[in-house]
Amino acid sequence: MPDLDVPPDSPLPDGVRAAALTRLRAGLDAPPPRRLPLRIAAVAVAVVTATTLAVQLTGREDPTTATSSTAREVPELRHQVAVAFYDLRTGSAPDGAEQRCRARSSGPPAAERWTPIATASRHRVDLTAFRTAEGTVFCETTPMSVTVSSPQADPGALAVAFTTATGSMAGFTGSDARSFRLVPRTDEQRGGAVVARADRVFLMPNGLVSDGVVAQPEVTTSAELVQGLELATPPPSGTVVDRSVMVEDIHRPEGHRLAECLADQSPPVPDASAWRAGQAAGLTATESVRLGHYHDLLALCREDGTVTVHDFRRPGAPGSAGTSVTGRTLRGVRMFYGFAEVTEGGATYRASNTEALVAEITDVRVATVTLVGPGQAGITVGPVAGSVVVPGLRSEDRDVRIVVEDASGTVLEELPLG
Repeated sequence: MPDLDVPPDSPLPDGVRAAALTRLRAGLDAPPPRRLPLRIAAVAVAVVTATTLAVQLTGREDPTTATSSTAREVPELRHQVAVAFYDLRTGSAPDGAEQRCRARSSGPPAAERWTPIATASRHRVDLTAFRTAEGTVFCETTPMSVTVSSPQADPGALAVAFTTATGSMAGFTGSDARSFRLVPRTDEQRGGAVVARADRVFLMPNGLVSDGVVAQPEVTTSAELVQGLELATPPPSGTVVDRSVMVEDIHRPEGHRLAECLADQSPPVPDASAWRAGQAAGLTATESVRLGHYHDLLALCREDGTVTVHDFRRPGAPGSAGTSVTGRTLRGVRMFYGFAEVTEGGATYRASNTEALVAEITDVRVATVTLVGPGQAGITVGPVAGSVVVPGLRSEDRDVRIVVEDASGTVLEELPLG
């Protein structure tokens, strides 16, 4: 057989590869179907497929074809809107935030008027931009702490002007009106988040900690390549704890283990020392979950050290949509576990069809929580440390109900699982 004259390998242009990975990331970040197994495809296989698709989409049109530009454009995966991730309020600041920020500011005198431009909030972290006579002041407040910038002048271009140890970033947008994401400079294909925009400032509360970031404007059609603008980030501003929160179990073994789990997370868990330890439960021989409670937040610490934070005030937020359960006596989420490696069609991924109900008890009368399905024996557990973990739910189960009873067996509440 004669040798084939195969051209040498050549790398794809950076923009094409970035566009493919952006499409892939958007697909993987989408929440799984409510009643289907959670599947995470092998990234290497998916990148090859997505890259091939990107090349076909960007190169399939003959430039000499007399077709309108509108007809040639293929809709692209858009950035999720900022309000899916944050509570965004324009022209206002949280109650007491201005006073707390002024008290820690080294800028304008306290008597000077500060006008709120906007506030973006996530996981009990409020990030506010104030307009003052000396410039824009950015301030992050949590239930425990305050971090404030000095007055900043708008440079007229996209710039990061403020960072905090809690992962908040803020700055100025410049004249480009497009939505954009900020991702770590050292790993542009992982992490990062879309920012909230208001006037000429941007806000990203509890987002990421990085000594440099890349801004990625939104790609609106498949004919566009992903652009990346590298931005310097100032060192985190100093944080002051102005409202100490005493946690009774902070020195108990449960509290100590929870604190270890919440430490060194990305993004950082706000006010990590103030969380109350909930139940720690084994799910399989190799999987477990440890719960933490803080105001309206629930933290799920897995055995591998990864942490997921759910905000009960935002049941439709990414990561919680379709999984939240809220009643009069408890509030919680459904969590997949028991993942196993599966190979299908040449792709390897980890899949699970088993879930647990993980919930905080909000009524002291609760003695048992039972999951009941048609034709199935109920799964009953009792609260431990103010929370429950009810394992053994299959994702294909239908019409499952939660029955909550007191110590006498009286039903306090009955509600659908989802």
